Amino acid sequence: MMMRRWMAGLGLLLAMVLLPMVSVRAADADPFADINGFVGKTWRGEGTGPDGKPMVDLSRWEWALGGRAVRITHILADLSYGGETLVFWDKPRQTLIYHYFTTAGFHTQGVMRADGPGRLIAEEDVAGHPKITKVRSTMVIKDGTLTNQAEFLSEGKWAPGHTITYREAEKPDLPAFPKAR
Repeated sequence: MMMRRWMAGLGLLLAMVLLPMVSVRAADADPFADINGFVGKTWRGEGTGPDGKPMVDLSRWEWALGGRAVRITHILADLSYGGETLVFWDKPRQTLIYHYFTTAGFHTQGVMRADGPGRLIAEEDVAGHPKITKVRSTMVIKDGTLTNQAEFLSEGKWAPGHTITYREAEKPDLPAFPKAR
């Protein structure tokens, strides 16, 4: 009888400890929820560059690493610049992190966090660029579009960067990057 009570008590204790963990796991939010609607599609972005001139950016979003990351490949329509980003959920830090590699030879590393429904803030450190040391972007997702507004830190001062609004592209394929070798 005593052994049965002890086992029941142990079972109750384990249930009290383990059940909350199970329900938390079941209730874990999808860290990619804010960008899920963009993955598996190609996007065409129109906007202005930091020089104020019009620009068109083509961007392909796809699942990578078996759905544990998102790969974003983009190239300007005039083929003058492009890059690849890998976005990954950093569970210990509870944030999306990303690494961006460019055809211009510089790269960045940053974090992305939700800032309300359909609003993401990205902050990144830049390595290898002659002037820009940080980039800060605000992305607003609404009605199937994504608007990205960036600012660049250069010589200790923040300056407006690009503003681009993306809509789903008619063609899913991106042009190839120009050969570097």
